[in-house]
Amino acid sequence: MKILFNLLFLFIYLISLLFAISFITNKKKLLNKNILNLNNSNLDLLLNLLTNNDKGLYKFVKKCLESNPDEELCIYQFLCPKDVVGKTKVLIGPKTDGSYVMLNNFENIKLAYSIGISNSIEFDKVLAEKGIDVYMYDHTINRLPFKSGKFHWKKIGIGGNSQRSKNIQTLQDMLKENGHLHEKNMILKMDVEGAEWNTLNDVGEEVLSQFKYIILEYHFYNIPINLLYKVLKKIYKTHQIFYTHCNPFSPIINFGNNRICGCIEVSYIIRKGYNFIRDQSIYPIKELSCGNNKGFNENILRLFDNYKQS
Repeated sequence: MKILFNLLFLFIYLISLLFAISFITNKKKLLNKNILNLNNSNLDLLLNLLTNNDKGLYKFVKKCLESNPDEELCIYQFLCPKDVVGKTKVLIGPKTDGSYVMLNNFENIKLAYSIGISNSIEFDKVLAEKGIDVYMYDHTINRLPFKSGKFHWKKIGIGGNSQRSKNIQTLQDMLKENGHLHEKNMILKMDVEGAEWNTLNDVGEEVLSQFKYIILEYHFYNIPINLLYKVLKKIYKTHQIFYTHCNPFSPIINFGNNRICGCIEVSYIIRKGYNFIRDQSIYPIKELSCGNNKGFNENILRLFDNYKQS
């Protein structure tokens, strides 16, 4: 009887050991599965361990900031929107592509940088109507489609330090040329077809902190994941996303092990002076979004926030 008991104990021990080894070796594979599949019970268990309370997402992001993590997973964390306590969202411009979501808070804002114009200036017109001087840059057009005493346009594009040329400047170059190196509470809007990554990679945190709002369109086409991670990590330290949606005309692309929309519009607010809570909105928010893109309905940006589609 004692021999049988020992054999049974040894068998249970070996099974447990094999299970533990299997769990450790497959943990990376589990994280790298198609993490859009929120019905996977094993994955749900892992996600709940990571985000078992309202602060779980923040704690996970903090780990991303402090260590050398799985960059692909952390990218999603940096893009998760939060609500700003005491503030409501407003659409600036008509409900078309080229309008952006901000907060009902324009106090002490006198300057804005709008980079990447084309023929879409509805956003800029609203800012000008609020008495804000808008410094506009686009090297792909010959003139603005509308004139305003608050518009200051130059046929110049933007890029990183290595892209500087006759018609390409860095963000700091622009600020210096306009005498704005020490200004605060500005607005930065950029839609520059992928040039945002090198531009922001070469911008210091002190320059980013000069902007109360940062409104961007992120383009995910053929951009190295490590560059995305570096840029999103940097901006997360100073600013928080409070709204995001897929560009309604963006195709769906492969990103790591997932499929997402190729262009995502994001609205940041500076962290200093604001409090943030979990965003309970169901995306896309119809009154703020133009069109309806299935890539965002899948809600890739919230998958670690215990979010289930309704």
